[in-house]
Amino acid sequence: MKLKDKVAVITGAGSGLGRAIALRFAEEGARIVIAELNEAKGEETLREVQAKGVEAFAVPTDVSSSDAVSNLFKAIDDRGWPIDVMVNNAGNAGQLTPVHLMTDEQWHGVVHVHLSGTFYGTREAVKRMLAQGRGGAVINMSSVAALRGLPGGSSYTAAKGGILSFTKGVAQEYAAQGIRVNCIAPGWVETPILENLPDEIRPMMVANTPLGRIGQPEEIAAVALFLASDESSYVIGQTISPNGGLHT
Repeated sequence: MKLKDKVAVITGAGSGLGRAIALRFAEEGARIVIAELNEAKGEETLREVQAKGVEAFAVPTDVSSSDAVSNLFKAIDDRGWPIDVMVNNAGNAGQLTPVHLMTDEQWHGVVHVHLSGTFYGTREAVKRMLAQGRGGAVINMSSVAALRGLPGGSSYTAAKGGILSFTKGVAQEYAAQGIRVNCIAPGWVETPILENLPDEIRPMMVANTPLGRIGQPEEIAAVALFLASDESSYVIGQTISPNGGLHT
């Protein structure tokens, strides 16, 4: 097992990519901390993870709140669990809106969850990894939108681009301490975020993807497993973009 006895914290683990990553990590022997805003969805993933035979618990968490993320890690500390892997995955997306029509609330509602949430989670995880003195892995979730842009999604594109750059900076800060910080920038994947897109866009998404289909969460989870495991021991500050050829 690639993650046996490791502890992995996964934000946004109640659905989509986060759920798939939690299940894949559990199959590889990791103990799982499920951080999810929607308590019911978090509990559902918790039951699925525990069915894999590993220890796990769930903490309702709003990653856009510094206090909420601090409370998440306090709950982990109270259990005496170390932090080996941090997956900053939680995200949201509103309706596509041209920038000249976007309100302050729409902008901040996306940027705070994605970019600030990634900062809060990374900060708390790295503090503990440094104290433990045995390294670790931080995996941040960006998007192909950060690489090629998303018309009508300037807040999402900006937040995901910020995550990509944030990853590069933090990776260089802590590489010498054995903390590997990397980024995943998926293309179109079957997740709840796609539900916010107009139906007529889906055929365009498929047509613009050379592989000819939308990705599955499990395919992104496989990349996350690589970055979490020792197999990526020489991978620092990189962005891997599993996108079916949408961006090369």
